[in-house]
Amino acid sequence: MEFQHKMKRIYDHLYANHAYKTPSAIGDEVGKLLHVGMYIEKQLNTKPAFNFDRIAVDELLNGDASIRSKYAKDMKKLFTEMNKAWRLYVTNDHITLGDYDLCYCCTQLSDIEISNKNRDVFGDTIEVFRAEWAKRMGGQFFTDPLVTKLAVNLLGFDPRKGDDLIDMCAGSGGFLLAGLNRIQHLFENSSSKGVEEKEIVRVACQSLKGQEIDAEVCRVANSSLKTRLGVEGSSLVSVGDSLNSKKFKENGHLCAATNPPFGTKITVKNSEILRNFELAKKTQGARELLAPRAPDILFLEQNIRMLVPGKGRLAIVLPYQMFSGPESYYVREWLLANTRLLAVVDLPAETFQPYTGTKTSLLIVERRKITQPKLKDDDDYEVFMSTPRWIGHDRRGHPIFDKKGTDILTDFPQITTAYEHFKKGENPKKYHELSFGVKYHEIANDPLLRINAKFYCPANNSKDGGVMFHKSGWKVVKLKDLVKKIFYPGRFKRNYVDYSPGVVPFCGGANICDFILRTNKWLSSDDPKLDDLKVYAGWILITRSGTTGIISSVPEAWNGYAMSEHVIRIVPDKERIDPEYLLAILQSDYVQKVLAKGVYGSVIDEINPEYVGDINVPIPSSKKEYNHIIATLKEAEKYRQLGILNYTAAVDKVNRLLA
Repeated sequence: MEFQHKMKRIYDHLYANHAYKTPSAIGDEVGKLLHVGMYIEKQLNTKPAFNFDRIAVDELLNGDASIRSKYAKDMKKLFTEMNKAWRLYVTNDHITLGDYDLCYCCTQLSDIEISNKNRDVFGDTIEVFRAEWAKRMGGQFFTDPLVTKLAVNLLGFDPRKGDDLIDMCAGSGGFLLAGLNRIQHLFENSSSKGVEEKEIVRVACQSLKGQEIDAEVCRVANSSLKTRLGVEGSSLVSVGDSLNSKKFKENGHLCAATNPPFGTKITVKNSEILRNFELAKKTQGARELLAPRAPDILFLEQNIRMLVPGKGRLAIVLPYQMFSGPESYYVREWLLANTRLLAVVDLPAETFQPYTGTKTSLLIVERRKITQPKLKDDDDYEVFMSTPRWIGHDRRGHPIFDKKGTDILTDFPQITTAYEHFKKGENPKKYHELSFGVKYHEIANDPLLRINAKFYCPANNSKDGGVMFHKSGWKVVKLKDLVKKIFYPGRFKRNYVDYSPGVVPFCGGANICDFILRTNKWLSSDDPKLDDLKVYAGWILITRSGTTGIISSVPEAWNGYAMSEHVIRIVPDKERIDPEYLLAILQSDYVQKVLAKGVYGSVIDEINPEYVGDINVPIPSSKKEYNHIIATLKEAEKYRQLGILNYTAAVDKVNRLLA
């Protein structure tokens, strides 16, 4: 981490002292110095380039100004020499840093080998500057470099085999920079003699292309690329709307990687754009209508449309609910008909924090040569899935380190290794314990076509935690076949009133396990919507959003109270199963793991009644055990009711005494 700290010091120093304050200008100047350092090491065979054995750092920075002047003059001369040999910048370009600023930067780079194959000095520098820029922009155009690197690795992007890489929502250039870093890695590891810098630049400029709608962000992306590639990288990203432009060639690209803008609050409503997308069309009777769509849905289709049929691959970051939510079923159906799933990685919840709490997954697909409308008829194959634990920072954006305290805590590199071995037919769990394979037919046969990795994770599919339950002698019945109803009321405006005798308390999901019911919300007893919200003694409640899966029964003391629509109601059928046993089994570790599998939602966790109804309820063959569970729960419920009454009476008495 010392290198990152040094680059942060360079950034802060130039931001405070240099004539140019923008990240792009700072990146340009530091990039020139790094290219000079690489030239010194490769062409003059001096490593590391910035070695101050002959000049003490203190003397250079605090001594006679003539020493700094001579050193700066030498560096600027070397820049001209480097540019003449490598032609990375325009002919008359030069380093604009003043003597002191130039010397300060070089002293920070002391003892760092710029051309070391084991360290991506350029890439790390650019990411430090992008991160600093992202803080000032709120992070909305910044994708963590661990994600971009993983995406490009899973794509198998390789320009030596003819691959190009496009990003239709380039932002600050993260995916293109990851592509550039992969090019360098591929070339340097395929040649023992090394590869010339201008060859890396040539290949990168031929194979990388992006577009970004925000002109300022586009400048940052090009500046980041220019830091590594010289002037040739200053125009790889163009300004424009990729949903409505001809920048990219339909059916013409082999690799695409992107993190599109997402959110239902920024839907695209322009019919001129919507009519070009299958996912924006819906049938109502005999009519075909256009529906407003979130941009991530349209960008998913647009990216796939740009890929070469049968060969093109896409890596795209999408909100988690797209992979599992019932509202996004039509998207997954279209996706599976038009692509083959290669990999799904559920990204850690902290990935885009602190800028946004939206949960996301990384999707890797290959465009089908021919659309497959009958999903279950397709040949079976295995899909790679993973649920990594660590992104390297916490929800506040602070870095988290491993036990040694030197390296960022992340398991992303192991995912790349696991995927490479998975493609060779090996078990990926050997290389990353939370990576696994899933049969495509298991996905195609799922009623909701879920593709989120968490749903299929083996840890959630054991005999103790899966949707299917296997235990000798036990009867297994769907929950929906044991009860009268599973539902929650619709959302509507609630007309709260002041407290007075006869009003009905309104409770939220946080209240369902309380002994003392605390609420300052009341509904009139003649409210026309009251009956929709009421719950009754003996019903079972499950929180369905926010903190999902909290379970409780409705005690007699709450009979007829109003309950939030964020709580699912289960109305037991005593003719089919004893409510007490049902309450016990729903509280079990088995059902809690099943409920956790069914969670969807990108910002707020949610489960729905349909999923709850499909839970397999195991019933023991032993009547003795069954009856003992029922008797124990009945006694517990009796004492819970008594506890509620006693707690309430005691607190009421204290309130009267204090009045």
